Amino acid sequence: AVVAPSLAAAMAAAGAAALATAFFLLAWCPVADASEDELVPIYFGCGCFWHVQHEFILAEQTVLERAASELTAVSGYAGGTRLNPDGKACYYDYGGNGHTEVVELLIPRDSVASFAAVFWSLFVGKNRIDTMDIGPSYRAAVGLPGGISSPLLAVVNSSQEGHVAQPFQLLEGHGMDRDTLGEALVWVYDSDHFPFHQAELYHQFHDDFMPGGNYPDHYNKVLKKAVLEACRMLPTNCPADVAQPPDGCSVEGGSSQTSSDDDPDTGGTLGGGSGGSGGSGTWRVNEDTSQDQRSTSSGNEVSTSSGAGSFKLSSVLFELWIWLFVPTLGLS
Repeated sequence: AVVAPSLAAAMAAAGAAALATAFFLLAWCPVADASEDELVPIYFGCGCFWHVQHEFILAEQTVLERAASELTAVSGYAGGTRLNPDGKACYYDYGGNGHTEVVELLIPRDSVASFAAVFWSLFVGKNRIDTMDIGPSYRAAVGLPGGISSPLLAVVNSSQEGHVAQPFQLLEGHGMDRDTLGEALVWVYDSDHFPFHQAELYHQFHDDFMPGGNYPDHYNKVLKKAVLEACRMLPTNCPADVAQPPDGCSVEGGSSQTSSDDDPDTGGTLGGGSGGSGGSGTWRVNEDTSQDQRSTSSGNEVSTSSGAGSFKLSSVLFELWIWLFVPTLGLS
């Protein structure tokens, strides 16, 4: 069959318009990046945070295969209702202000179950492995955005199966809650209302007193140095933790003074015991091109993607739409 030139032109124009419209829709719709995975800040508490941090660092390395500079598990404090007059939680006052020792890390949503399983493995029967530290400062806790109302809490709860001797009850924490030792109980905190406060640097990557707790230098020094240089933890400006932030990092309210009381690159025991607390200042990487920013005092979910890749692809698709569609406007 012979198609009239005008009809052929119309069909070509219609086809070009349809193709151009498809590209236009793609250009203005969010483009999913397979490498982009939403990260959620979650903190876990189960006795002394020295041991807890070590276990979660191992999990980051094995479950997520994170390199040293990508590790996020940091020791700190949460669950209190007060801060000190400087707006911080520090070693000498965290317990009196109702906080408990916790470790916060950034977890991909689809890996929350794996990390919750690590948390449940820190219990023996009803009790935490660390039964030597007693009191509310060591109570079992989970903190996540939305707290008891978070859909992720169901994931944490279901992860008990196969990892605990009996079910644990997850109850909403209201701050300054009692110790959970001797009870199959974990307090759940809304991290938007009970934020994480980083502990002093001398409490990070520290040896602990549990069996096997004399960790190698690679953990105490090499990994600690990498996490410091990645700006994932900073001096808190609490007593004995005043130092210059690493190059490329900044801290609100920071000081350029250097403390001689403690070496942040060692697993020192300054402060004694297994407890500690830290400041609540934010940290960030100064470079504008960095894709990694978070606040140590925020419970908001974060993403490691800057979205630049999606914007670039959308721009290319939009230009293609212009190239295909605009010429058809003059057809009659």
